[in-house]
Amino acid sequence: MAPNSLDLESIRSLLIEMMLEKNSSTAVNLWFGDLKLASLDENEAVFVSPSDLKKKIITQRFAIDMADYLREILGYEPSVVIHSSEHGEVDLSAHNLKTFEKIEKGEIKKSSINNIEIPENYRSEYTFENFIVGSSNKFANSAAVAVANQDFNSFSRKDYNPLFIYGPSGVGKTHLLYAIVNKISSNHPDKKIIYIKGEEFANQLFDAIRNKTTNQFKEKYRTADVLLIDDIHFVAGKISTQEEFFNTFNAVYDANKQIIFTSDRPPHEMKSLEDRLRTRFMAGLIVDIQLPDFDLRCAILQQKSITHNLNISPEIISYLAENITSSIRQLEGVIKKLGAIQLLEGVDITLERVKSSIGEFVQKKESDSKKMDDIILAVSKKFNISRDDILSTKRNKEIAIPRHICVYVARTQTKLSQEQIGKSINRDRTTVISSEKFVKEEMARDPAFAYEVNDIIRQISST
Repeated sequence: MAPNSLDLESIRSLLIEMMLEKNSSTAVNLWFGDLKLASLDENEAVFVSPSDLKKKIITQRFAIDMADYLREILGYEPSVVIHSSEHGEVDLSAHNLKTFEKIEKGEIKKSSINNIEIPENYRSEYTFENFIVGSSNKFANSAAVAVANQDFNSFSRKDYNPLFIYGPSGVGKTHLLYAIVNKISSNHPDKKIIYIKGEEFANQLFDAIRNKTTNQFKEKYRTADVLLIDDIHFVAGKISTQEEFFNTFNAVYDANKQIIFTSDRPPHEMKSLEDRLRTRFMAGLIVDIQLPDFDLRCAILQQKSITHNLNISPEIISYLAENITSSIRQLEGVIKKLGAIQLLEGVDITLERVKSSIGEFVQKKESDSKKMDDIILAVSKKFNISRDDILSTKRNKEIAIPRHICVYVARTQTKLSQEQIGKSINRDRTTVISSEKFVKEEMARDPAFAYEVNDIIRQISST
């Protein structure tokens, strides 16, 4: 029989809740506040909107996401059909609705994934396919893909265990964790996967100790096939949790199960982390993600504008990429704001409108000449040479390679021209081109070299 109004309203409420994960409450309330789920069967979900305009906007901007979310709620994906009641009552008979088995209260699931311990704000839309790859995150993405594609039914040694991904806030670490979860759960739905924030792990341990339920806590985490802890530095910062975490790590690792961490810093910079944990973290694969460079920022902005159905010119994309450099979250934030402006004001987004609207996203920048000095200082410290050595005419390997790295970092972290960079290190434009090419090739060939270069970039970008 057809579902009653309560069933339809329950499904609609879950759909609205999931729409809020990707869209602002203003947009969702505006377009979905009076949208009704009129009927549902195995083929179609029929919605009725009170106006032609809302029908058009919902169909163009939201229908694909609605279908995806309905699949998660129902376990199958009906076609989404939007009608308008602006000109009178909608005749639903044309849809030739088939019998729909009633969904009992409590049976509707937000996710069809049954064997994953996940937080309430789980992001099923974060996949490897929509993770935009550039020079700043290519190695981390490749490592995450390799881990996710392992044969988890095999008891052979895991190649990258633990996998430790670090970088500043807002560069995509959590996206990669969710992408790993989604891939493994798709390929191995029988595996027990636990994803948790480091702070929540510590809080659960405190509660277990207080409530004398530590045995249940241990059983939960030590039997995981895949254990993912986001922001592990919160655990490292709490000495009282490290003993239990050490035992949990050993139990999972010794059982040859996969462990994956993210952090805002590498293990050797976690001052309060016990040595026995630091050595275990560093025994795996450590990869970093840097702030996106200009080209990657452009690609991210382009993708986000498409996702939010925002039509902005390449000139605006370039302007935003040049002026918003702090994180991917900031890039997404500015696109959402521009989308809201276009939606609520009904105007095209111009460059002038952008410049007057995004002040809170634009950080005051130090001069590139000052940043060049910082780069030279960071490289000289890293390789234990002097600034004068880098600026000298010496061409021995111990001096030449750090000089090449100065050039490469300056090209990625400043807007200085090749001529300006060359002048700052007493070289010409041809040498700058050669240095940049050398570093790119070495980074592609030697992961250890890439790690050192990216570590310098991380220092510069965080200052």
